[in-house]
Amino acid sequence: MEFYIYIRRNPLGLFITIYDRDVIEDNEHFKNKKVTRLINENEVRRYMHEAVSIILYGDKAVELGIKENFIHPEAVATQYGVKVAIFIETRRL
Repeated sequence: MEFYIYIRRNPLGLFITIYDRDVIEDNEHFKNKKVTRLINENEVRRYMHEAVSIILYGDKAVELGIKENFIHPEAVATQYGVKVAIFIETRRL
């Protein structure tokens, strides 16, 4: 399973946005989103555990966020027909 990631770092920490591959490649609303690179599931997990902010787009990305205990299943929304969820680590900020 592959995902697109957009990585931003600043003095507060690592900020990432994770997209299912098909969200970027097939959804007109997301095709022009800025991404850093394509990564696999293990890399996504590694980045998630380092990040202070995680935004997830797509069924697979959101499910991974739930599985890794960053996202509560009831905190999932939909944007342009795509599942989306956000995690912000406030204890480190």
